[in-house]
Amino acid sequence: MWRVVRESGALPPFGVSKRIFGARGWTLLAGAPAAHFKVRRPDSDHAVLDYVGLPVRDELVARDSTTWDGRGLLLGREFCRFRLEREDV
Repeated sequence: MWRVVRESGALPPFGVSKRIFGARGWTLLAGAPAAHFKVRRPDSDHAVLDYVGLPVRDELVARDSTTWDGRGLLLGREFCRFRLEREDV
């Protein structure tokens, strides 16, 4: 589980998280699944989340072992910046 921390753009300021398991995952809003994605890992420091059925993609860069910097793209145009922080489970 990952908490999404909004840094800029069109993204709710709280209540967004991501559940990633292997090569797939979900974005959750207030704990409810909102969008399904597939995970690509071009290398160990980068990941891309391709949303199924939506023209949305998240590009992620590892900051450290528990944090990723991300940007959301809609039709190839950036619409937000965020940080993913690992949640204790």
